[in-house]
Amino acid sequence: MEKTHKQLRHETIARILDSSSIDSQEELLQRLAEEGFELTQATLSRDFREMKIAKTPDNAGNYFYRLPGVQLSQTRMVKQGLMSPFIRHGLLGIDFSGQMAVIKVPAGYAKGIACDIDANNIKGVMGTIAGHDTVLMILNENAERSEILNALKLIFDS
Repeated sequence: MEKTHKQLRHETIARILDSSSIDSQEELLQRLAEEGFELTQATLSRDFREMKIAKTPDNAGNYFYRLPGVQLSQTRMVKQGLMSPFIRHGLLGIDFSGQMAVIKVPAGYAKGIACDIDANNIKGVMGTIAGHDTVLMILNENAERSEILNALKLIFDS
């Protein structure tokens, strides 16, 4: 059975992401064009959702698009407490207050982390607002903090 254009495009996206460090959709669109695929950013965004591609940090804190299940070598950081599993992924601390949570991140990474949180549609999280080194997470009225923490662990401690 012959593969569809979409299947071929998905295979090409996976191959490019496996072999290169891509940090912007524009860069990936250009690489796809070089491979003969002309598509819009909206189509690429749909492909990302379907393929569960996320922008995640490397050891140096640089964010790149990755396929699910890609394991990066990680440096070991000895930290204890609530945020210890998140440290290597850029989340430095989290404090809850009422229907809000303030997440501290390294300078310059708030937007990427907020995008990751929003893209994962965490139950109990209405949305995020990103600053420079802080993400404000707005919670639903009856949000379970433990469920939100578990969801953050799944996203940022893979």
